[in-house]
Amino acid sequence: MLNLSYFDQNVEDIRNKRVILRVDYNIPIENGEVRDDTRILQSKRTIDFLFDLNCDIILLTHLGRPKTAEDRKKYTTRNILNYLNSKKLFNIDVDFVDNFEKEIHYNGGKIYLFENVRFFEGETKNSLDLAKNFSKYGDVFVNDAFGSLHRVHSSVAGISNFLPTYFGFLVKNEVENLSKFFNPVSPFTVILGGAKISDKLGLIKKIKADNVIVCGAMALTIYRKMGKNIGRSLFEDVDVADLIGNPRIILPDTFVVVDEKFEKQSVRTIDDIGDMVVVDTVMSDKILSTIKGSKMVFWNGPVGIFEKGFEDGSLSILQALAQTDGFRAVGGGDTVRFVNTVLSSDYSKSVDFISTGGGATLEFLEKETLEAVEYINQNIVRR
Repeated sequence: MLNLSYFDQNVEDIRNKRVILRVDYNIPIENGEVRDDTRILQSKRTIDFLFDLNCDIILLTHLGRPKTAEDRKKYTTRNILNYLNSKKLFNIDVDFVDNFEKEIHYNGGKIYLFENVRFFEGETKNSLDLAKNFSKYGDVFVNDAFGSLHRVHSSVAGISNFLPTYFGFLVKNEVENLSKFFNPVSPFTVILGGAKISDKLGLIKKIKADNVIVCGAMALTIYRKMGKNIGRSLFEDVDVADLIGNPRIILPDTFVVVDEKFEKQSVRTIDDIGDMVVVDTVMSDKILSTIKGSKMVFWNGPVGIFEKGFEDGSLSILQALAQTDGFRAVGGGDTVRFVNTVLSSDYSKSVDFISTGGGATLEFLEKETLEAVEYINQNIVRR
């Protein structure tokens, strides 16, 4: 398992200090309203622990990929601030910091939220000047942003050049649970959906799975390379030759399709798509039996366009997981949002672990480490 220095093992280095806490609050926001607070809620354990140590907490996060002036309005973390304060999530009001002019002196038990770190030049290039500016606000740096640890950015990794650095409870929980897949119990099944197979080719090749069920647009990319007609459906023009004929790869052969106006819905096999658009995957009894018979399952990516109501394929996966006698984990922003919309009493026994990471989860499962972790660990060793 990845060897990390966690903050709860270094309590006296943190007590009564100003702590810069990097979180991953890159969450869906529509019209200024938070739509999924999973990542916020999963950071609360670390925040509560720091409050118990009488720390001041300075929260850093990115939000979206701002490029234009309009983006700055859309992706300001003031929207998150409003949510935190309206919900009284930390039982005290959170103060806002939007520039480096403000001074923060230790008070004990205060919490601040910084403006979107990607509003500051150099963040995504790991500018050490920017990292140094962030570091002036704290005495200790705690990174609990698992979903960002595949990026060596100023607020994610660069700050470790200037402050004692530790990892938080969320990172610890992610590492402990996802590491179970490094030495899996057989049969181990991976379910992959979503639009882009290019992001997951490395994972498919490296992960020690007995079965890899490839669904949705990812499956269509493979079928297209096999010479099948996929109509007007989404696909990627990437090399998937290694997956064709691979005995581990399982492809569904039946899909829900609509016309280009998203009307005239029907169910068709891969040999009868015509000029229609695939919007959902029909999970066959054989595929569902494979899931139910697994001792470990990892699922990333809905298998249909659930935002438009095409969710039956993904629901059938959750139903199968509820009948699976083994460790079941899901990851990826869209998958987590889907699971959270339906995880009522009917599906509460379907999932053992929900990963907050998207690309970070996939990279960790593929490489058994993360780029920012390696960078930070090198700084810890040097210090």
